[in-house]
This record gives sequence, structure tokens and C-alpha cells, in this order.
Amino acid sequence: MKRKTYERNRGFMPGFRTKIKRKNNMSIDITKAKFNQYKTVQKSGMFNMFDPKAREMTTLTKDEWVTIMQDYEKLNAAWGKDDEN
Repeated sequence: MKRKTYERNRGFMPGFRTKIKRKNNMSIDITKAKFNQYKTVQKSGMFNMFDPKAREMTTLTKDEWVTIMQDYEKLNAAWGKDDEN
């Protein structure tokens, strides 16, 4: 049975977004050194930052990597100013 257009596109409408729930509610502590590891890989330009091989170039855990990606703007505003020329 074919779905109607409004049912098909329901996921794209405001108010119908689903929130991703984490397995645990523990917060991940990101230090400036961890963020700098992420930035080093990013500036190398060798990897797409979603690629698992990019994370393997650092000592970061998967949770730390994902946290940095999610909170990048906030972390970059706090610690990324050193990198700008």
C-alpha cells in the first residue's frame, strides 16, 4: 500500500524529530589536549572526520570523538582561538 505524501515526509517536518538517546547518562570529559588531537587530524585533511580511521590516529575513545563532533562549535569557541592566524 502506498503511503501518502504527508506520511512519507513526516520525518522532515518540524516537531516530528526523534531525539537520540544515549545508552548511559554519563558525561564525557573533554580536555583541551583531547580537542587538540581532534583538530590535528582535522587540519591534516587526510580523513573525513566521520571515518573511523580518523579516530584511530588519536588516543580518543569513540564516545569522546562523538562528543567532540557534537559539541564542536562550543569547544572550538573555547579552545580553537589559538589556531586562528
